[in-house]
Amino acid sequence: MANWKKIVVTAALVGLLATSYDNVLCSKATAESEGKADLFKAMEVKVNAKRLPDINKVVELLEAALSKGLDLEDAEFAEHMLSDAMMERATVLMQVVNTQSIRNPKVQQVRRLVVSDLRSVLAYDDPPAQAYFMLGRLMALPGGDRRESLRAMTQYLETEELRPDQRAEAYALRGRVQTDEAKSLADFDEAVKLAPNNDGYRLIRAFFLRGRHKLEEALAEVDTLLANNPNDANALILQGEVFRELGRMEEALKSFDLATEQAPQAPSPFQNRGEIFREQEKYEEAISQFNKVLELQPGGLLPLLHRAQAYLYSEQLEKALADVEQTLEKQPLIAAHRLRAEILAKMDRLPQAIEEMERVAEAMPKQPDLKFQLAVYYGYNQQPLKAIDAFSDLIAMEEGNFDALQRRGDTYLNIGEHAAAAADLEAALKVKPEDTSVLNNLAWVLATSPDDEVRNGTRAIELATQACELVDYTQPHILSTLAAACAETGDFESAIKWSQQAVDKEDPEHGEQLALELASYKEKKPWRERQTPESQPPAQEPEEPAKQAEVPQ
Repeated sequence: MANWKKIVVTAALVGLLATSYDNVLCSKATAESEGKADLFKAMEVKVNAKRLPDINKVVELLEAALSKGLDLEDAEFAEHMLSDAMMERATVLMQVVNTQSIRNPKVQQVRRLVVSDLRSVLAYDDPPAQAYFMLGRLMALPGGDRRESLRAMTQYLETEELRPDQRAEAYALRGRVQTDEAKSLADFDEAVKLAPNNDGYRLIRAFFLRGRHKLEEALAEVDTLLANNPNDANALILQGEVFRELGRMEEALKSFDLATEQAPQAPSPFQNRGEIFREQEKYEEAISQFNKVLELQPGGLLPLLHRAQAYLYSEQLEKALADVEQTLEKQPLIAAHRLRAEILAKMDRLPQAIEEMERVAEAMPKQPDLKFQLAVYYGYNQQPLKAIDAFSDLIAMEEGNFDALQRRGDTYLNIGEHAAAAADLEAALKVKPEDTSVLNNLAWVLATSPDDEVRNGTRAIELATQACELVDYTQPHILSTLAAACAETGDFESAIKWSQQAVDKEDPEHGEQLALELASYKEKKPWRERQTPESQPPAQEPEEPAKQAEVPQ
């Protein structure tokens, strides 16, 4: 196709329109080309086009003309017009993509149309360089094709007549979609070199370094930015976020405070401060920060969930539940359902908490932490067999999961399944050899089980002694276990010694039990114990929920 300039096309349009419509229809070329009328109509609409529907009409008429048939000269002219019209339509629609969220389904539809137009434009000979740039930019957005973006931007950068600022922008964009880190950094360096006064490219480079967990390098880049412009709010926010990842919380708070001074309406510093205060267990301060975020961005899901967590950890359960319910009304997030279950459990509404966690675990069956939380709730609710099944599912996913092995072992112990309990606790001990809880419980079952094949007094003494050493012989229940292990081997003198020390600690919760054990050893009788579901105490109040990981953004 010839490389006609737009001014030539416009002149041609005016010239052709000067010819009477009847003469055009009667010409020999029209007789040989069925699409001539559509081509003429397209030229007429093109000259008067003012709105997007007019451009759409031009495209439609030109496609019809080419489909019906044109002679060679008219076909080349129509193709050029079609390319020009598609490029114009793509440019208009690109404004929609640039000003709205790409996650909006309607915007995604617009993007698909723009991409289609640009690909058509690029299929013709000698396409405009801007088409490569626009396609590369679209494909770099979420849901695009990084490889196609990379190809398009590389092609655009081969254009010789680009201004330095255009070339810098293209390098910065290509750097974002490169799959090789060194190539990305090289592109960002070129952008900075071509536009040294544009701090945005240094900021992009700093974001990239942070995303690659090169935090010190990212911090150095931000320091350079702030040396040039100490009031750059975006650089201050990024500096604070890098400080957070480095664990330098006081410095992070200082950066966020400075950012708020420069950009009082920016929600990010408030959100970050809220998360830091929540991690520091300063829940009221955290709540005040999340309140400000919600004032600036009413109905935001992330600050709602984070505020709900802060309310939960500060025992403001009704407020926590209200925030979660509001979140779920807007979007059924898994994180919100899980948090709702934790709140319900803390409110002693275990059946509802279990129902909630069952739905969450079913929706995400390969998430070990969800399965673990469900198993724990079953245990709280005196449903040991369901708890064991849930822990078993988790162990099948992660064979060496310490918490699951320990909890399942303790659950087996509580229902009298001593062989299974001992096997799980031995497996847990291989993962954490110095965990005093596992050492104690395993030693206890080996010393006191009524099942001859389970008991092993020598091993029990070894484990209980190790546990006592780790707590410096200060815990009465562990001293009691050492006494039971000695009694199992027939060393009642040592059993009485350790049992008496346990009694002397005056444990108000287990004092009566400890006295009975001491009396048994004085009669030279080893202690035997098998827990059953019927003999278990009432369900304990759910423990403080583990602090969730950050809610996904």
